[in-house]
Amino acid sequence: MGALPDAAAYGDAGSDTLGNLSRTVDLRLPFLERMGLGNILPIKGVPPVDAPLCLPGRLAPLSAGKDTTVGHWEHMGLVTPEPFPTYPAGFPEEIIGPFSELIGRKVLANKPASGTAIIAELGEEHMATGLPIVYTSGDSVFQIAAHVDVVPLEQLYVWCQVARGLLKGPHAVARVIARPFSGRPGAFARTRDRRDFSLEPTGPTYLDVLHSRGIPVCALGKISEVFTGRGVSTTLKVGSNAENLALVTDLMWGRSVLAAFSEGLLMTNLVDFDMVWGHRNDVDGFARGLEDVDAALPEILEAMCPDDRLIISADHGVDPTTPSTDHSREYVPLLLYPRPIAAPTAVYEGMLADTGATLCAHLSGTTGGLAGRSILEMRPQRGWRRHTPVRWSSSGASIALPMRVGAEEAGIAARWLNENVGPAPDLAVVLGSGLSPETRGSAAREVAYSAIPQWVCGSVQGHPQSLLLSEIDGRRAVFLKGRPHEYEGYDLSEVQLPVRTLATWGVRKLILTTASGGVARDLIPGSIVMVTEVLDLQYSAADGGPARLCATEIGLAEALERGGAGLRKGAHASLPGPQYETPAELAVLLALAASTVSMSPAAELRAARDECLDVAVIAVVVNSGDTTHADVLEGSARASDSLRQTLAAVAAAWETASLY
Repeated sequence: MGALPDAAAYGDAGSDTLGNLSRTVDLRLPFLERMGLGNILPIKGVPPVDAPLCLPGRLAPLSAGKDTTVGHWEHMGLVTPEPFPTYPAGFPEEIIGPFSELIGRKVLANKPASGTAIIAELGEEHMATGLPIVYTSGDSVFQIAAHVDVVPLEQLYVWCQVARGLLKGPHAVARVIARPFSGRPGAFARTRDRRDFSLEPTGPTYLDVLHSRGIPVCALGKISEVFTGRGVSTTLKVGSNAENLALVTDLMWGRSVLAAFSEGLLMTNLVDFDMVWGHRNDVDGFARGLEDVDAALPEILEAMCPDDRLIISADHGVDPTTPSTDHSREYVPLLLYPRPIAAPTAVYEGMLADTGATLCAHLSGTTGGLAGRSILEMRPQRGWRRHTPVRWSSSGASIALPMRVGAEEAGIAARWLNENVGPAPDLAVVLGSGLSPETRGSAAREVAYSAIPQWVCGSVQGHPQSLLLSEIDGRRAVFLKGRPHEYEGYDLSEVQLPVRTLATWGVRKLILTTASGGVARDLIPGSIVMVTEVLDLQYSAADGGPARLCATEIGLAEALERGGAGLRKGAHASLPGPQYETPAELAVLLALAASTVSMSPAAELRAARDECLDVAVIAVVVNSGDTTHADVLEGSARASDSLRQTLAAVAAAWETASLY
C-alpha cells in the first residue's frame, strides 16, 4: 500500500503494489471493496465505502529489510533491527568452497537470477553434469535448483540442509530454498516440491506464546517453514493459491479430511502473489489472483462464528508494475473483520506486530509481552487517518470528493463565537505543541473547543484545545491553543474548520506557529524561522511530489526586515506524523531545502489561502535530531519568550506592510 519513507534506500522509490496495479489493469474486487480495501489508499476500480465491513488500516515495519522471513516474524512480534545478508555479486568462496566440498561437486551459476530464467539458461548443462544450480536474488536467500531426474528430491533437501548448516554468523541468510524442476530443455518447469529451510527465529514469537498456553496453531503452506515449526501444532501443505483458499474454506466449514480446525489460529500465506506473479511482473496474473481471493471471501466469512476474527495483511510489497522483480519496501494493508464497534470512521495506522498482538489478546486474553499493540484496543501506534474520498475521471486521474464539514459548519461556529465571545479581532494566532506566549489582558476570555459547535477536539499533550481572546502588545488578538490532527482520526476538513471559522467570524490576519524540528544543521533549539514556503508532504501535488505553498507574504517579510526583527527565513516541511523523522528522512528533507519540519501547518495554510486571509507562518525550533514528545514540550516552554517577541514584531510589521 505505497512506498515506505526509506524505500529509495532499497531501490523501491515509487513502489505501490495495489495502487500501481490498479492503474495498469482494470481491477474488479466487489467484496474487497465492501470490506474497505479502497478506504486505505486510492485504488482505481475499488472506491472507498461509507460503512466498510472491516476496520481498514495500513501497517509499517520496524524491522530492516523486505524479506518474507522478516515480515512474517514481525507480524508475530519479533522485530529484526539488522537486515539479513544479501549477495548481489554471488556467494563468496568461503561459503561456496566448503559447500562444494561437503556435497562432493562444484556448482553452476552462483549469481543473482530469476528462478525460471536460471533454469532455462543452465538447466541443460546441469542435466549433463549433475552440478547443482546455486543462485540468489535481491532477498536474503540461498537457492539450489536441480532436475528431479538428475537429483532425487531427498538428495536436494539434504544439500539444502548442508547449506543451512554453513550459513551462520555474518552469512546467516534468511532462507535456503530447494527449487526442484522437471521437463526437457526449452520446456523446464518448477515443481510444487519447493521446500524452505529458514533461519530459526532469533527470539520468542506470538506463536510461541500461543503454544505455551495450549492454543492450537494450524499452519498452511510455507508458514511452518518460516518459523521452523516453532509454535505450530498442525502443518498442512498446499501447492497454490487455489488449493490454499479451498483448504481454508473446507477447514472453516469442517469439511476437510486433512485436519479438524475449530479453535485457535489458522495462519496461511497466498504465495502465488509473490512467487508466481510478483517476481515475474505478471500484472494480469496478479489481478486474476486478487479476483479469486475476492470470490472466495464471502464463503469464508459466512463460516465464521460470532467470536471469530479474520485478519488480512501482507509481509512485504512485490510491485509487479516496476522494473524490479524483487520484493518492494512498502506499507502493508490491514483488514480486520468484523469491524470493531468502537472503531472510528478512519484508517488505522499501526505496526506489523499489531497483528500478532491482536490475535494473542483475542485468543489468550493477554498481550504476550512482545512487540505490537492489540488493534482491538483502538490505540494505533502511528495514529488514525481519515481516508480521502476519491473518484476516478475518464482519463484515470483521481479527483477528491467533498469533505465532511465546510462553509455551513464554519458559519454555525462563527455565529456562536460572535454571540458568546464577541466581535472578532483582526488577528488570530494558532499555537503549536506546548507553545504559550500570550499575554492576558483585562478582556481575556477563554472557551474550550468542545463548547464551540462543529469543532472537534484533539488529545495530544501540549494542545489544551481552547480559544483565548487576549492581546499582543495591546493589540486585540485571539489564540487557538492547540490544533486537532488527522492522525487522531479527523479528516482534512475537520482540521481546517477552525481556520475557516475564524475567517467567517471576521479575522483577517492569521499567524500559524508550529513547534518544529531543526533540519538545517545550524539551527538549534530556541531558533525562530519565518517560513517563506511550506513543502506540503501531507497532501501531495497532482504529480505525486510535495506541493510548495507560499507562506509568509513578501511584503510582511520586508516590513519585518525594515523593523529590525532580523528573523531567519526558510522553507518548512509539513509531514503527516505522528512519528518523528529518522536520520534518513531528515537527509531527504535537507535535500529538498527544508530548514524546519513538523506535523503541521499545511492543512491550515491551505484553508487560510482559500479564505483569502493574510498569513504568516512561524516555525519555533524546539529540537534537533532524535527526540521525544516530552523533549518537544520542554523546548516549547523554553522558547515562549522569544516567540512572544516575534509575535509582537509580526503584529507591528503588519501595520506598516504594503501587502497589496
